[in-house]
This record gives sequence, C-alpha cells and structure tokens, in this order.
Amino acid sequence: MNTAASSPIIETYFAELDSRISDLPRPQREELVKELRAHVMDRLEQMAVPCEEDCRTVLKALGTPDEIARQFRMELILRRSSWRISPVAILRTCARWTVAGVQGYAVFLVAMVGYLIALSFYVTALLKPFFPRNVGVFVSEQGMNLAHFPVPPPGHECLGPYYIPAAIVVGYLFTLGTTLLIRFLVRRGRSLRQRLA
Repeated sequence: MNTAASSPIIETYFAELDSRISDLPRPQREELVKELRAHVMDRLEQMAVPCEEDCRTVLKALGTPDEIARQFRMELILRRSSWRISPVAILRTCARWTVAGVQGYAVFLVAMVGYLIALSFYVTALLKPFFPRNVGVFVSEQGMNLAHFPVPPPGHECLGPYYIPAAIVVGYLFTLGTTLLIRFLVRRGRSLRQRLA
C-alpha cells in the first residue's frame, strides 16, 4: 500500500462520509465505504507516485461526502421502489427523484401521464351507471369521445353496457404498463449512471 493510500485527507473524507450516512444500516454503510475506498485506491495506484494533491484530485472527482450520501440514499429509495407495484409508492419515489435531475423529472412525467390516463378510465367506468348517455365510447365525424358533459356527445356509442369492463381492463393495462415502464427506466437509469461513473 502506498503512502497516499493512508493519507489523512482520505481518512478524513471517509470518516465524514461515514458520519453523513450513519443513519443507514451498518452493512450498507460498510459496503459503500469499502467500494468507494477501493475506487480511490485504484485511481491512486494508476499514478506513478501519488501525492497529497493527487488524493485531493481523486476525492474531488468522486464528489463531496454530502453528494455521495445524497446519491446513495436516492439509489436505496429507487432500488426499493423499483420492485414495488403500488402506483402511490412509485409516484412518491419519482417525486423525490425529480429534484435529483432531468432523468428523474422525465420518469415523473411518464408516471403522471400514465397513471392519469388509467385514472380517467377508472373514473369513467364508475360514472357510466350514473350517466349512461354521457359516458362511453362515442364515434362521430369529429372523432372519438369517452365522456361529455352536460349534454351527450354527438355520434353513436360503440360498447354500450360493455364499456365498464372494457374501461376497467384498459385502466388496469395503463396502470400495469406505466409501472413496468417506470421500473425499466429506473433500472436503465441506474445502469447508465454506473457506466458513466
């Protein structure tokens, strides 16, 4: 082990990082610190004779302990959420991720659009028994319409009483499809960030 590897700068950095993530379970903390320390040591071993300035440069490229702790917490949240099915849990995670950057914002928009479309089908399925002439799949020269208030939409209704089960199935497919797409994007984003690092 070279002298830069046991540098006080490196030890101070990792002590500060450990204090920033002290609320996390010990195995996760140890794994993160071990992985980052190995990365720093690999970078320093690539240099002929690493000095204190090289240590500072490597640690600066890694990021501050605050940034590392924030990113690690976000990764844990995303990892837990990427296996959930609940739209509420996924939306909450996406909202937290939105503040983390453009990719989080894009995933949040996908979630909102997909879940709102699903919700619209569920709501129209619930409204159909109360407003049978206003809710359904109506086709006319102007296009297709699902609901129109206060007067019935122009054209004729295609599904009639079968609209309710069809709307529930379509709503479910949008919910499931949006959830699977978000899970894919979260995993894809994580692998992309790891490749770029």
